[in-house]
Amino acid sequence: MYNNLLYGAKRRILKEVEDAFLNHPAFSEKVKVFNKFPYEERIQYGAVLRNSSAAQIRMSADNYMADLHSFLRLAKNANYPGIAIEWARENTNNITTSVTENLTPQVDPTQRLFFTTNKMVVGYGEPTYVTSPGQITFKINGLQVQVEAVDGKNKKILLPMAPSAGSTAEVTYWAKVISPPGIYVVDFIEDNQFTVSPIYSVDNKVLVNKTTGLETTISLGDGNIYPGSEEVVLEGSLNYSGVDSYILVRDTNYTIDNTTGIVTFLNPVPADSVMKTSYRWQPTDYVNGPYTFNYYQEVHTAIPGVVICMGRRAKKGDQQAIIISEDRESQAMIYGGHWDMSLSLGIISKDTIQMEEMVDQVVNYLWAVRKNIMEFEGFTLNRVEPTGESEETFIETTGDLYYESTVDISVMTEWQRFIPYLYTIRHINTNIIPLVPDMREVIKYPEVGYERVL
Repeated sequence: MYNNLLYGAKRRILKEVEDAFLNHPAFSEKVKVFNKFPYEERIQYGAVLRNSSAAQIRMSADNYMADLHSFLRLAKNANYPGIAIEWARENTNNITTSVTENLTPQVDPTQRLFFTTNKMVVGYGEPTYVTSPGQITFKINGLQVQVEAVDGKNKKILLPMAPSAGSTAEVTYWAKVISPPGIYVVDFIEDNQFTVSPIYSVDNKVLVNKTTGLETTISLGDGNIYPGSEEVVLEGSLNYSGVDSYILVRDTNYTIDNTTGIVTFLNPVPADSVMKTSYRWQPTDYVNGPYTFNYYQEVHTAIPGVVICMGRRAKKGDQQAIIISEDRESQAMIYGGHWDMSLSLGIISKDTIQMEEMVDQVVNYLWAVRKNIMEFEGFTLNRVEPTGESEETFIETTGDLYYESTVDISVMTEWQRFIPYLYTIRHINTNIIPLVPDMREVIKYPEVGYERVL
């Protein structure tokens, strides 16, 4: 961890020093920046990083900081190394989007209730479901009206009174655009290429709000259902068992066509019950990609709403999974702290005046121009100071000299390590459908709302 952080900090500081000279017309062509002295020849104008060191700053006794609440987590398949992806995080710029929807086709003088296409959330980057009428904008005939109630999760809007016939209706709200909940299996087909295979999860989907008792078949709404992953539930006092909730038994109460998602009931369904279902399904275009990447690169396009960061350990044949939840959940424990790093930079020139100008350019650029920007990115500059000058013989026969000034830089950077909660995929079943987690052994944890795939 020390080497990785120090290496990254040194690269960034040297890049900033190089930019400092590039922004000066007198130095942009002839001044070079080096990590160590080059062996080929002694440089005449340039900056050289002579040495660096770091000291740890503890934020707590065991370095624990907080829990990470997120839509997603990175899971390791126990049959693979699982080291290709360094980390995966939410893409804050691609979680929600503003939607303006035309609801005119739903206008009915006898109906106050309207339905939106998407679930409504609070705002930009905030996926909490709308519960207050003031969180959406509803217009009748182009004029904004106050709605009576709104249910963002169930996509319902209730008006105080039904609009008259021939009226137009329009609503503006925020909707989630992050990828749907499920398991996204990432397979590395080359050292620099991977594919993504999504397996979507549907939880507590309402199939029938109130059964009639005459239902013989019903569609889950999706095809390619993973065998054994479906769960059909009846809620209400008049179900099979006479209790509030009853799980139907496959091949006893119903059969299912996994290809079409059609459920056929083997005996009459109790009336006046709510029928819900949970299942996993695969899209037709099962494998997406390939996506090509370079070392230390972030990939934003493979899974919408997710940033995948690659390090230097990606190898062909590795596999990992990114699990996306319906809501933000406690996904990992965050351990972290700071490193206080000191870097000694040598500024070299054959002319004393130019040496002083070069030092001034580096100090002013880092301290006055780039300090606030770097701190926003996680690099806190504590000190940028010239600390001494010296002269050395460049050519002994002629007595030519070169001059060097030292600039000491102190920068503080943050480190974090994320320890996920119980998220190792222990088995991938390749016999029925390629690369699908075995859903026959799933333990649900309702108190936190996530699943552990065994």
